[in-house]
Amino acid sequence: MKLKDKIAVVTGGASGIGESICKAYSQEGAKVIIADINAEAASKLAQEIGSNSCSYEVDISNRSSVIKMAKQVTSEHGDINILVNNAGARIIKGFMQHSADDWDQMLAINLSGPFHCSQAFVPNLIRSGGGVIINLCSIASYIGRPNRCGYVAAKSGLIGLTRAMAIDLSLKKIRVNAISPGMIASPFNQSFAEAEETSDTWASENLIGRWGAPDDIAGAAVFLASDDSEFITGSDIKVEGGWLYGRARAGEVPMWDS
Repeated sequence: MKLKDKIAVVTGGASGIGESICKAYSQEGAKVIIADINAEAASKLAQEIGSNSCSYEVDISNRSSVIKMAKQVTSEHGDINILVNNAGARIIKGFMQHSADDWDQMLAINLSGPFHCSQAFVPNLIRSGGGVIINLCSIASYIGRPNRCGYVAAKSGLIGLTRAMAIDLSLKKIRVNAISPGMIASPFNQSFAEAEETSDTWASENLIGRWGAPDDIAGAAVFLASDDSEFITGSDIKVEGGWLYGRARAGEVPMWDS
């Protein structure tokens, strides 16, 4: 087991990618702490996973809520080894339709939230002798996406924060990395995945030829949390099926004679 006896906190862990990460970590021997704004869903998942899991309610956009949760976790479970900043949100509106409140909300959840959570748990990681922080970003940071300016800006900022944290925390033996998912068939993208035309188009635009699954991201999260990645920090792993390059498939380009 790659994460045996480790303690991991996963924000937004009650559904989608977060749920898959929680289950994968548990299967690898970690105690999993599910932190989510949906207390009922988090509790249900913790019961499903079993005795090696528990849940806490938290609003990551509220620093006081984060600090309260971190203190509860520390008091009841001791110092953690792994923090996964997975919780996120998205508003789909055109640039001029984005209100100031929309903008602030996107930054509060997708950028400030991971900042608050990391600051709250870094002392735990230090006391543990070091550890791992994983930030869930987005492939949208690399290509932009229409009608998502707040989300794209915040996730782009999170990649920058990941690099800065990796530098600042390196002397404390804390590795900080990011994962940028592509199109994942999760509740976050449910409406797009269920629309046949959109679903088929996006599947055809990556090199693998299908939508990603939450388990695809969980595999990367296990790798980054384990000693298998002990020489990796400040990096962003793109898990997007080659979507960035899908429009240049080899089969669609004239090949030269051998």
